[in-house]
Amino acid sequence: MSVATDFWRRKYERDARKYWDTFYKQHGENFFKDRHWLAREWPEVFPLAAERMSSEHVSETSRDRVEDRVGSAPTYVVPVDRPRAFLEVGCGVGNTVFPIVELEPEATVYCCDFSARAIDLVKQRASTLAEKDRGRVKAFVCDATCESLLDNVPAGSIDVATLVFALSAMSRERMSFCLRNLSTVMRDGQIGTICVRDYAAGDLAQERFEGKSAGNQKISENFYVRSDGTRAYYFTREDLSALFADEGMELRNVHVQEAVITNRAEANDMSRRWIQATFASPKAAATNFEPPPPVELPQRWTPPVKSS
Repeated sequence: MSVATDFWRRKYERDARKYWDTFYKQHGENFFKDRHWLAREWPEVFPLAAERMSSEHVSETSRDRVEDRVGSAPTYVVPVDRPRAFLEVGCGVGNTVFPIVELEPEATVYCCDFSARAIDLVKQRASTLAEKDRGRVKAFVCDATCESLLDNVPAGSIDVATLVFALSAMSRERMSFCLRNLSTVMRDGQIGTICVRDYAAGDLAQERFEGKSAGNQKISENFYVRSDGTRAYYFTREDLSALFADEGMELRNVHVQEAVITNRAEANDMSRRWIQATFASPKAAATNFEPPPPVELPQRWTPPVKSS
């Protein structure tokens, strides 16, 4: 790796929070839509809601499931003797959080993001909920790759964790730290579950990254930087499964979804790919979290001054 490449790789890592904060300053709540498909995609986690939706139209877009695999982890069982606790890591402005609040009228929903601006928007929206629901949303600023979740979430309390397009915003090296951190707050004994939905290798956006200026937006294998400084990682099924297995989280199931989305304005079809999986919480949860060392920029290279 060249000195220049290493500089930019470290800079995007070090300044990731700043880039996402700028993103939410620009877009606010208007970029992503609420994810009302949670019960449809994870019926084992939301069985009552999934049953109600079973006779409804599935989607306006055709989707094909490919590369299915069932893992060895025990089936998730919804507890019936107590309300559940959820945690959304990388919650953004709450597009997963508030659908969970609707689906689970008694649950506590913790949620974190490293963008303070995004968390402010979550809190503002939570303040508009019915009075009985406002206190159920526990939003806090946290970079889960290097700041302990235990500062805001009780150890061993989380039944269901959701990571929806969250891991892909991290470098591959930092993802392991995020999962180790997550382990400290999950219910152990494999009775908790982690739900993941993210970008899959072979997605149209990845192909476009590879085609732009001979791939000059590529940071490392399957990892790219967008023009606004935010990053995107594209997972294979094997890569995602191995990432969780290394942290003691066994696979329940994983599949890749393909969808053809029509852009009417440009009159063309776009092939998109997502990966979706569930993993069991560890048999024995981690008891503490040791963060990685801070990112430092190389001292022997100064980026060139851009001409005006």
